[in-house]
Amino acid sequence: MAYSAATELKALTGATLADSDLEAIIAQADRSIDAQLRRAGIRNANSTDLKMVSLEYAIAGLFTRYRLDGTKPASLSLGEMSMSDSIDSAIAAHQAKGDAILTDIIKGARTYRQIVRVVNRC
Repeated sequence: MAYSAATELKALTGATLADSDLEAIIAQADRSIDAQLRRAGIRNANSTDLKMVSLEYAIAGLFTRYRLDGTKPASLSLGEMSMSDSIDSAIAAHQAKGDAILTDIIKGARTYRQIVRVVNRC
């Protein structure tokens, strides 16, 4: 089950890609979330929180898609005019925001206590 939907991604970004393309981007974002949750041993997390992470990762994935297919290049030169955009920093910002939310989810869901044993060897 996807944590977010293509309609939500379209509403947030104005994306015009086909739903199947957006769903593939969301699926990749969700696989990343699931892998991190598995590594942390988390089985149940709040679905609303996971939706936020999914959308941040999906936006980063969408921008990456645009950069790779040439829809949104980092810079464009037309004769004497040139324009540049910070698409890479936007990708990094959305990825970092998703990472921060997921880290908080993992920290909040952990139920174990760490025990430290100090051994004095004289």
